Amino acid sequence: MMKNRIERLFEYINKEKKNIDCALISRSTFPDINFFYFSNASGGLFDGSFLILYPDCTSKLFTSAMEKEAAEKSYGDFEIYVFNSREERNKLLEDNLKGQNLGLSFSSITYLEAEKLKETYKGNLIDITKEINLTRAIKDKKEIENIKRASDITSKTFSQVPDMLRDGIAEKEISFMIEFQLKKNGAEALSYDPIVAFGANSSLPHYESSNSKLKTNDFVLLDFAGKYNRYCSDMTRTFFYRKADNIQKKIYQTVLEAQLLGIDELKHGIIAKDVHNTVLRYIDNTEFKGRFMHSLGHGIGLETHDTIGLGPSSDYTIEKNMVLTIEPGIYIPGFGGVRIEDTLIVKKGKSEIITHFTKDLLII
Repeated sequence: MMKNRIERLFEYINKEKKNIDCALISRSTFPDINFFYFSNASGGLFDGSFLILYPDCTSKLFTSAMEKEAAEKSYGDFEIYVFNSREERNKLLEDNLKGQNLGLSFSSITYLEAEKLKETYKGNLIDITKEINLTRAIKDKKEIENIKRASDITSKTFSQVPDMLRDGIAEKEISFMIEFQLKKNGAEALSYDPIVAFGANSSLPHYESSNSKLKTNDFVLLDFAGKYNRYCSDMTRTFFYRKADNIQKKIYQTVLEAQLLGIDELKHGIIAKDVHNTVLRYIDNTEFKGRFMHSLGHGIGLETHDTIGLGPSSDYTIEKNMVLTIEPGIYIPGFGGVRIEDTLIVKKGKSEIITHFTKDLLII
Protein backbone atom coordinates (compact mmCIF):
# COMPACT_ATOMS: atom_id res chain seq x y z
CA MET A 1 0.00 0.00 0.00
CA MET A 2 2.71 2.48 0.97
CA LYS A 3 4.71 1.80 -2.16
CA ASN A 4 1.66 2.73 -4.24
CA ARG A 5 1.40 6.10 -2.52
CA ILE A 6 5.06 6.90 -3.10
CA GLU A 7 4.89 5.63 -6.68
CA ARG A 8 1.93 7.90 -7.40
CA LEU A 9 3.72 10.87 -5.83
CA PHE A 10 6.75 10.47 -8.06
CA GLU A 11 4.52 9.88 -11.09
CA TYR A 12 2.94 13.30 -10.48
CA ILE A 13 6.38 14.83 -9.87
CA ASN A 14 7.74 13.39 -13.13
CA LYS A 15 4.63 14.49 -15.02
CA GLU A 16 5.35 18.06 -13.93
CA LYS A 17 8.97 17.56 -15.06
CA LYS A 18 10.34 18.33 -11.62
CA ASN A 19 13.75 16.76 -11.08
CA ILE A 20 13.63 15.54 -7.47
CA ASP A 21 16.39 13.44 -5.89
CA CYS A 22 14.35 12.83 -2.75
CA ALA A 23 11.43 14.29 -0.79
CA LEU A 24 11.38 15.33 2.87
CA ILE A 25 8.20 15.06 4.98
CA SER A 26 8.89 16.60 8.37
CA ARG A 27 7.02 16.94 11.66
CA SER A 28 9.39 19.50 13.09
CA THR A 29 8.41 23.09 13.80
CA PHE A 30 5.08 22.73 11.93
CA PRO A 31 3.53 19.24 12.30
CA ASP A 32 2.85 17.99 8.78
CA ILE A 33 -0.14 15.66 8.38
CA ASN A 34 1.55 14.31 5.24
CA PHE A 35 3.85 12.37 7.59
CA PHE A 36 0.96 10.13 8.64
CA TYR A 37 -0.17 9.71 5.04
CA PHE A 38 3.16 8.42 3.74
CA SER A 39 4.22 6.55 6.89
CA ASN A 40 0.73 5.22 7.73
CA ALA A 41 1.77 5.42 11.37
CA SER A 42 -1.25 4.40 13.42
CA GLY A 43 -0.22 5.73 16.84
CA GLY A 44 2.05 8.28 18.46
CA LEU A 45 2.59 11.98 17.87
CA PHE A 46 5.98 11.73 16.13
CA ASP A 47 6.92 15.33 16.92
CA GLY A 48 10.32 16.07 15.41
CA SER A 49 10.22 12.93 13.25
CA PHE A 50 10.68 12.95 9.49
CA LEU A 51 10.43 10.78 6.40
CA ILE A 52 12.68 10.75 3.36
CA LEU A 53 11.12 9.37 0.18
CA TYR A 54 13.20 8.30 -2.82
CA PRO A 55 12.27 7.91 -6.51
CA ASP A 56 12.90 4.14 -6.36
CA CYS A 57 9.90 4.08 -3.96
CA THR A 58 11.93 3.24 -0.88
CA SER A 59 11.45 5.33 2.24
CA LYS A 60 13.15 5.91 5.56
CA LEU A 61 11.52 6.98 8.82
CA PHE A 62 13.56 8.88 11.40
CA THR A 63 12.12 9.24 14.88
CA SER A 64 13.01 9.68 18.53
CA ALA A 65 13.55 6.81 20.93
CA MET A 66 10.19 7.72 22.52
CA GLU A 67 8.31 6.90 19.28
CA LYS A 68 10.39 3.85 18.23
CA GLU A 69 7.81 1.28 19.37
CA ALA A 70 4.94 3.14 17.69
CA ALA A 71 6.95 3.28 14.47
CA GLU A 72 7.63 -0.46 14.59
CA LYS A 73 3.92 -1.19 15.05
CA SER A 74 2.91 0.92 12.05
CA TYR A 75 1.91 -0.41 8.67
CA GLY A 76 4.47 1.38 6.53
CA ASP A 77 7.16 -0.31 4.48
CA PHE A 78 10.20 1.72 5.54
CA GLU A 79 13.54 1.52 7.32
CA ILE A 80 13.45 3.00 10.83
CA TYR A 81 16.27 5.11 12.27
CA VAL A 82 16.26 6.36 15.86
CA PHE A 83 17.85 9.54 17.19
CA ASN A 84 18.37 10.50 20.83
CA SER A 85 19.31 14.16 20.46
CA ARG A 86 18.91 17.14 18.14
CA GLU A 87 22.51 16.65 17.05
CA GLU A 88 21.83 13.04 16.05
CA ARG A 89 18.70 14.14 14.19
CA ASN A 90 20.62 16.76 12.21
CA LYS A 91 23.34 14.24 11.38
CA LEU A 92 20.78 11.77 10.05
CA LEU A 93 19.28 14.51 7.90
CA GLU A 94 22.68 15.43 6.51
CA ASP A 95 23.62 11.80 5.77
CA ASN A 96 20.37 10.83 4.04
CA LEU A 97 19.32 13.85 1.99
CA LYS A 98 20.68 12.90 -1.42
CA GLY A 99 21.36 14.92 -4.57
CA GLN A 100 20.89 18.57 -5.48
CA ASN A 101 17.07 18.80 -5.60
CA LEU A 102 14.97 18.27 -2.48
CA GLY A 103 11.18 18.11 -2.71
CA LEU A 104 9.18 19.79 0.05
CA SER A 105 5.59 20.76 0.65
CA PHE A 106 6.07 24.53 0.96
CA SER A 107 2.58 24.83 2.47
CA SER A 108 3.61 22.53 5.33
CA ILE A 109 6.95 23.98 6.37
CA THR A 110 7.70 27.21 8.21
CA TYR A 111 10.19 29.80 7.06
CA LEU A 112 12.24 29.09 10.21
CA GLU A 113 12.42 25.36 9.45
CA ALA A 114 13.37 26.03 5.82
CA GLU A 115 16.19 28.33 6.94
CA LYS A 116 17.49 25.71 9.38
CA LEU A 117 17.26 23.07 6.68
CA LYS A 118 19.53 25.13 4.43
CA GLU A 119 22.27 24.76 7.05
CA THR A 120 22.17 20.98 6.47
CA TYR A 121 21.18 20.75 2.83
CA LYS A 122 23.04 22.88 0.29
CA GLY A 123 20.96 21.97 -2.77
CA ASN A 124 17.72 23.37 -4.22
CA LEU A 125 14.41 23.28 -2.36
CA ILE A 126 11.57 22.50 -4.79
CA ASP A 127 7.88 22.81 -3.97
CA ILE A 128 5.87 19.60 -4.44
CA THR A 129 2.71 20.69 -2.60
CA LYS A 130 0.54 20.20 -5.69
CA GLU A 131 1.90 16.71 -6.33
CA ILE A 132 1.38 15.65 -2.70
CA ASN A 133 -2.17 17.01 -2.75
CA LEU A 134 -3.03 15.14 -5.95
CA THR A 135 -1.59 11.93 -4.49
CA ARG A 136 -3.60 12.27 -1.28
CA ALA A 137 -6.80 13.22 -3.14
CA ILE A 138 -7.28 9.68 -4.48
CA LYS A 139 -7.98 7.34 -1.59
CA ASP A 140 -6.87 3.73 -1.34
CA LYS A 141 -8.92 0.86 0.07
CA LYS A 142 -7.76 1.31 3.69
CA GLU A 143 -8.43 5.04 3.65
CA ILE A 144 -11.93 4.52 2.29
CA GLU A 145 -12.63 1.92 5.00
CA ASN A 146 -11.60 4.44 7.69
CA ILE A 147 -13.66 7.28 6.19
CA LYS A 148 -16.69 5.01 5.88
CA ARG A 149 -16.35 3.98 9.53
CA ALA A 150 -16.05 7.63 10.60
CA SER A 151 -19.14 8.43 8.50
CA ASP A 152 -21.12 5.56 10.08
CA ILE A 153 -20.29 6.90 13.55
CA THR A 154 -21.31 10.41 12.50
CA SER A 155 -24.54 9.22 10.89
CA LYS A 156 -25.51 7.26 14.01
CA THR A 157 -24.90 10.32 16.16
CA PHE A 158 -27.07 12.48 13.89
CA SER A 159 -29.93 10.03 14.38
CA GLN A 160 -29.66 10.60 18.15
CA VAL A 161 -29.69 14.42 18.02
CA PRO A 162 -33.48 14.99 17.72
CA ASP A 163 -33.95 13.43 21.17
CA MET A 164 -31.52 16.00 22.61
CA LEU A 165 -33.61 19.02 21.59
CA ARG A 166 -35.92 20.69 24.13
CA ASP A 167 -37.18 24.15 24.99
CA GLY A 168 -34.50 26.46 26.32
CA ILE A 169 -31.50 24.21 25.80
CA ALA A 170 -28.37 26.12 24.80
CA GLU A 171 -26.32 25.61 21.65
CA LYS A 172 -23.25 24.83 23.75
CA GLU A 173 -25.14 22.17 25.70
CA ILE A 174 -26.04 20.40 22.47
CA SER A 175 -22.43 20.73 21.31
CA PHE A 176 -21.16 19.03 24.49
CA MET A 177 -23.74 16.26 24.13
CA ILE A 178 -22.77 15.68 20.49
CA GLU A 179 -19.08 15.38 21.39
CA PHE A 180 -19.88 12.86 24.11
CA GLN A 181 -22.15 10.84 21.82
CA LEU A 182 -19.65 10.79 18.94
CA LYS A 183 -16.98 9.34 21.21
CA LYS A 184 -19.44 6.91 22.81
CA ASN A 185 -20.32 5.70 19.32
CA GLY A 186 -16.67 5.00 18.51
CA ALA A 187 -15.06 8.23 17.28
CA GLU A 188 -11.46 8.65 18.44
CA ALA A 189 -11.80 12.43 18.14
CA LEU A 190 -13.86 15.13 16.47
CA SER A 191 -13.13 16.16 12.89
CA TYR A 192 -13.73 19.77 14.00
CA ASP A 193 -15.62 21.66 16.71
CA PRO A 194 -19.36 21.08 16.22
CA ILE A 195 -21.41 23.89 14.75
CA VAL A 196 -24.74 24.16 16.55
CA ALA A 197 -26.71 27.19 15.37
CA PHE A 198 -30.24 28.09 16.45
CA GLY A 199 -32.52 30.61 14.76
CA ALA A 200 -30.84 33.56 13.03
CA ASN A 201 -27.42 32.25 14.07
CA SER A 202 -27.74 29.65 11.31
CA SER A 203 -27.11 32.36 8.68
CA LEU A 204 -23.41 32.28 9.62
CA PRO A 205 -21.76 29.36 7.75
CA HIS A 206 -18.89 29.02 10.24
CA TYR A 207 -20.77 30.02 13.35
CA GLU A 208 -19.25 29.35 16.79
CA SER A 209 -21.81 27.87 19.15
CA SER A 210 -22.90 30.14 22.01
CA ASN A 211 -25.31 30.17 24.95
CA SER A 212 -28.27 31.00 22.68
CA LYS A 213 -31.38 29.09 23.78
CA LEU A 214 -33.64 27.00 21.56
CA LYS A 215 -37.17 28.30 20.99
CA THR A 216 -40.16 27.51 18.82
CA ASN A 217 -39.79 28.17 15.06
CA ASP A 218 -35.98 28.15 15.22
CA PHE A 219 -33.76 26.82 12.50
CA VAL A 220 -31.51 24.14 14.03
CA LEU A 221 -28.37 23.83 11.88
CA LEU A 222 -26.00 21.07 12.98
CA ASP A 223 -22.59 20.51 11.37
CA PHE A 224 -20.38 17.94 13.08
CA ALA A 225 -18.39 14.76 12.47
CA GLY A 226 -16.09 12.23 14.08
CA LYS A 227 -12.71 10.71 13.21
CA TYR A 228 -11.70 7.09 12.96
CA ASN A 229 -8.05 5.96 12.70
CA ARG A 230 -7.13 9.63 12.05
CA TYR A 231 -9.58 9.89 9.12
CA CYS A 232 -12.37 12.46 9.08
CA SER A 233 -15.99 12.53 8.01
CA ASP A 234 -18.27 15.54 7.49
CA MET A 235 -22.03 16.02 7.61
CA THR A 236 -24.63 18.76 8.07
CA ARG A 237 -28.38 18.69 8.58
CA THR A 238 -30.89 21.45 9.30
CA PHE A 239 -34.05 20.86 11.34
CA PHE A 240 -36.88 23.12 12.53
CA TYR A 241 -38.04 23.26 16.12
CA ARG A 242 -41.78 22.72 16.68
CA LYS A 243 -42.87 24.55 13.50
CA ALA A 244 -41.60 26.00 10.22
CA ASP A 245 -43.15 28.81 8.21
CA ASN A 246 -43.50 28.88 4.44
CA ILE A 247 -40.26 30.78 3.74
CA GLN A 248 -38.28 28.35 5.93
CA LYS A 249 -39.79 25.43 4.04
CA LYS A 250 -39.03 27.07 0.69
CA ILE A 251 -35.40 27.67 1.66
CA TYR A 252 -35.08 24.07 2.78
CA GLN A 253 -36.61 22.64 -0.37
CA THR A 254 -34.35 24.79 -2.58
CA VAL A 255 -31.20 23.67 -0.75
CA LEU A 256 -32.28 20.03 -0.87
CA GLU A 257 -32.92 20.18 -4.63
CA ALA A 258 -29.57 21.93 -5.13
CA GLN A 259 -27.76 19.27 -3.12
CA LEU A 260 -29.37 16.41 -5.02
CA LEU A 261 -28.36 18.13 -8.26
CA GLY A 262 -24.78 18.42 -7.03
CA ILE A 263 -24.72 14.75 -6.05
CA ASP A 264 -25.93 13.77 -9.52
CA GLU A 265 -23.25 15.97 -11.15
CA LEU A 266 -20.33 14.59 -9.11
CA LYS A 267 -18.89 12.02 -11.52
CA HIS A 268 -15.55 10.64 -12.64
CA GLY A 269 -14.13 12.69 -15.50
CA ILE A 270 -15.95 15.98 -14.90
CA ILE A 271 -14.11 19.23 -14.12
CA ALA A 272 -14.62 20.05 -10.44
CA LYS A 273 -15.65 23.69 -10.87
CA ASP A 274 -18.42 22.63 -13.27
CA VAL A 275 -20.17 20.81 -10.41
CA HIS A 276 -20.04 23.92 -8.24
CA ASN A 277 -21.17 26.23 -11.02
CA THR A 278 -24.14 24.02 -11.93
CA VAL A 279 -25.44 24.18 -8.36
CA LEU A 280 -24.72 27.91 -8.05
CA ARG A 281 -26.69 28.64 -11.22
CA TYR A 282 -29.58 26.59 -9.91
CA ILE A 283 -29.79 28.58 -6.66
CA ASP A 284 -29.21 31.92 -8.41
CA ASN A 285 -32.20 31.20 -10.67
CA THR A 286 -34.45 31.18 -7.58
CA GLU A 287 -35.53 34.05 -5.34
CA PHE A 288 -32.44 33.27 -3.20
CA LYS A 289 -29.90 34.57 -5.71
CA GLY A 290 -26.61 35.53 -4.03
CA ARG A 291 -27.41 33.66 -0.81
CA PHE A 292 -25.10 30.71 -1.57
CA MET A 293 -21.67 32.22 -1.02
CA HIS A 294 -19.21 29.40 -0.34
CA SER A 295 -17.73 26.47 -2.25
CA LEU A 296 -19.99 23.51 -2.91
CA GLY A 297 -17.68 21.10 -1.13
CA HIS A 298 -14.16 19.89 -0.34
CA GLY A 299 -12.05 16.78 -0.04
CA ILE A 300 -12.23 14.54 3.04
CA GLY A 301 -9.37 12.47 4.45
CA LEU A 302 -6.75 13.00 7.12
CA GLU A 303 -8.07 16.56 7.29
CA THR A 304 -11.63 17.81 7.13
CA HIS A 305 -10.70 20.09 4.23
CA ASP A 306 -8.38 17.59 2.62
CA THR A 307 -6.12 18.82 -0.24
CA ILE A 308 -8.82 19.58 -2.85
CA GLY A 309 -11.79 21.93 -3.01
CA LEU A 310 -15.01 21.93 -5.00
CA GLY A 311 -15.40 25.60 -5.82
CA PRO A 312 -15.51 28.08 -8.70
CA SER A 313 -11.75 27.91 -9.35
CA SER A 314 -11.30 24.13 -8.91
CA ASP A 315 -9.92 23.23 -12.35
CA TYR A 316 -8.84 19.63 -11.68
CA THR A 317 -10.65 16.57 -13.04
CA ILE A 318 -12.79 14.53 -10.65
CA GLU A 319 -11.40 10.98 -10.44
CA LYS A 320 -12.56 7.66 -9.07
CA ASN A 321 -11.95 7.18 -5.32
CA MET A 322 -11.78 10.87 -4.53
CA VAL A 323 -13.86 11.55 -1.41
CA LEU A 324 -15.68 14.89 -1.37
CA THR A 325 -18.58 16.67 0.29
CA ILE A 326 -21.58 18.26 -1.39
CA GLU A 327 -22.93 21.01 0.88
CA PRO A 328 -24.92 23.87 -0.66
CA GLY A 329 -26.55 26.39 1.63
CA ILE A 330 -28.76 29.45 1.63
CA TYR A 331 -28.13 32.09 4.29
CA ILE A 332 -30.26 35.14 5.05
CA PRO A 333 -28.71 37.49 7.65
CA GLY A 334 -30.97 38.20 10.60
CA PHE A 335 -33.33 35.40 9.63
CA GLY A 336 -31.44 32.10 9.36
CA GLY A 337 -29.99 29.56 6.99
CA VAL A 338 -30.09 25.99 5.75
CA ARG A 339 -27.18 23.75 4.78
CA ILE A 340 -27.36 20.07 3.86
CA GLU A 341 -24.08 18.17 3.56
CA ASP A 342 -23.07 14.62 2.75
CA THR A 343 -19.75 12.86 2.16
CA LEU A 344 -19.41 10.92 -1.10
CA ILE A 345 -16.97 8.53 -2.75
CA VAL A 346 -16.54 9.12 -6.48
CA LYS A 347 -17.22 6.03 -8.57
CA LYS A 348 -17.08 5.33 -12.30
CA GLY A 349 -20.85 5.73 -12.33
CA LYS A 350 -22.99 7.34 -9.65
CA SER A 351 -21.06 8.53 -6.59
CA GLU A 352 -21.67 6.68 -3.32
CA ILE A 353 -23.16 8.63 -0.41
CA ILE A 354 -21.60 7.37 2.85
CA THR A 355 -23.32 9.67 5.38
CA HIS A 356 -26.84 8.46 6.09
CA PHE A 357 -29.64 10.30 7.87
CA THR A 358 -32.92 11.46 6.42
CA LYS A 359 -32.98 14.67 4.39
CA ASP A 360 -36.75 14.99 4.68
CA LEU A 361 -37.78 18.31 6.21
CA LEU A 362 -37.97 17.52 9.93
CA ILE A 363 -40.00 19.57 12.40
CA ILE A 364 -38.98 18.34 15.83
